[in-house]
Amino acid sequence: MGKDGSLEEMLEGVLFFHSETGTEGGYWAFQDSQFISSDNASWSYEGLHILRNGDRLTIYHPENNNEVWSGVIALKQYPLFTEDARGLWIHADQTGIDRETWAEYFFKSYRARLIPSTGSK
Repeated sequence: MGKDGSLEEMLEGVLFFHSETGTEGGYWAFQDSQFISSDNASWSYEGLHILRNGDRLTIYHPENNNEVWSGVIALKQYPLFTEDARGLWIHADQTGIDRETWAEYFFKSYRARLIPSTGSK
């Protein structure tokens, strides 16, 4: 339950491309700012949210804080090692948005708000 008593909790944080040994590519992800150290030197896995279908995401431009995208995550999945963004293997694309535009938000760690779908973490 959200802090205001609602059934949904809105999280604030940043976007990034999550890839590590064993992921066989990368995922579009969100890091909850509550789990980023004050000096931005470490991020806890506890704040990691791999984006899932049904999550609601709003993305803000880092220079002027204007909303650049808002919507419900609807990922088109790909087989391993078939698609890439800027030379890095990806597992999915967000439908309805150009891949390079979408990738920019994550590779440049745009600020965002996330309302995870039920069961998403």
